Amino acid sequence: MKERRLIINADGYGFTAGVNRGIEEAVERGVVTSISVNSNFDTVRPLKEFIQRHPRISVGVHLNPVVGCPIADPKDVPTLVNERGEFHFESFTEKLQNGHISLEEMMLELGLQIERVQKLVPVVTHIDSHQNRHLWPRFFKVFLALGRRYGIERMRTHAHRICMEYPRRLAMTAAFYLTHPQRLATHGFARYLMRRARRQGMRMCDRMLSVGTWGQKGRKATLEAWLQVARACPPGNNEIFCHPAYVDDELRRWAKMIVDQREKEREVLADPRLREEFERNGVRLISFYDI
Repeated sequence: MKERRLIINADGYGFTAGVNRGIEEAVERGVVTSISVNSNFDTVRPLKEFIQRHPRISVGVHLNPVVGCPIADPKDVPTLVNERGEFHFESFTEKLQNGHISLEEMMLELGLQIERVQKLVPVVTHIDSHQNRHLWPRFFKVFLALGRRYGIERMRTHAHRICMEYPRRLAMTAAFYLTHPQRLATHGFARYLMRRARRQGMRMCDRMLSVGTWGQKGRKATLEAWLQVARACPPGNNEIFCHPAYVDDELRRWAKMIVDQREKEREVLADPRLREEFERNGVRLISFYDI
């Protein structure tokens, strides 16, 4: 049987000072083995020193044309920004899909975001994106092109699987898709995109584990859900993303979907009982360097 291996990736380093502090704590005291970086914010600068202290942590770029301001001069990316020079935020996806955002401008801005991280760390191991917006088809084309341009060969997988004991997992999966048929379509399309990415040379984990039950908000903020991951983690390479943080005013300004639960996620990820449960169940914590 294959070894049970798991990447725990914390999203959003550089987003705010409180996010940085929370991720650093989840690495130093907890089980986080990898991070993804929002590099278009000035608070990304402590990254260099942090990775010097923790060189085995894999570092990816959390590609972000959605919130905050661009690294590029707004005059050079006019379709990406509003009249204040900020990204379009909640209207980004609609503008992208309607063809109102230039893919060339996205290549320019997101390339600058990768280059900023490359200057701060020895290796950029992987790419993903803020709110997983790269799964929209026009963005995905840019996403793969950026990987080729910058020689980044690893990415987050989006082959989702509920992480709980069999056969309960099958029953929960069937129940979820029966009541959320749109998710069946989006998850199926995501798997198609992963096959397409693999054909172009991208490497990724076998699956993305869903902590607890799809559709239940806040499950990543409970210790029991994470202990269940340790008990039910399948053989092969698995991945989970998380959002540990100290919530600050800047985070409340830019984040609309996941805010207060980040405090609890930070506490859970640093709980020594969680690491003990992974060890007890033979789950090896790895990073993107290992796939």
